Amino acid sequence: MLLVTVALLLAAGDKKSDVDATELKKFAGAWAVQSQEHGGQKTPMKELAALAVTVTGAKAVTKNGDEVAEESEVLLLDPKAKPAAIDLKVLSGDDKGKVVKGIYKFDDDKVTLCVAEPGKDRPTEFAGKQGTGHTLLVLLRQKK
Repeated sequence: MLLVTVALLLAAGDKKSDVDATELKKFAGAWAVQSQEHGGQKTPMKELAALAVTVTGAKAVTKNGDEVAEESEVLLLDPKAKPAAIDLKVLSGDDKGKVVKGIYKFDDDKVTLCVAEPGKDRPTEFAGKQGTGHTLLVLLRQKK
């Protein structure tokens, strides 16, 4: 689930009508995972340390070390929603072809995202509580 979530959260999309281009540019670049919580459980940092996400153009690639773990694209990016909304389609991996709904917020070089499991309703709060099926992720932009 971790790799799916990371790749999904930093994807870029081809469906321009539902993707705010200005907002999409904020996702461009390289990101590291600062923290993750799912089902009320925080993922140990040693498990997150090897993950890297790179967003280039309309595509996001998540790597675990040197291995490509997953790719994805954004179907919806709506910064005017409260909270801002993102829908992502998984292009590879275990959940290939599935859509994940989420919310996000930027704070300088950090983005906080909360996504539901595929097929579940969009989260309404930034929390990865037990029983919700939501994953809370905090990503930090990597300096060049």
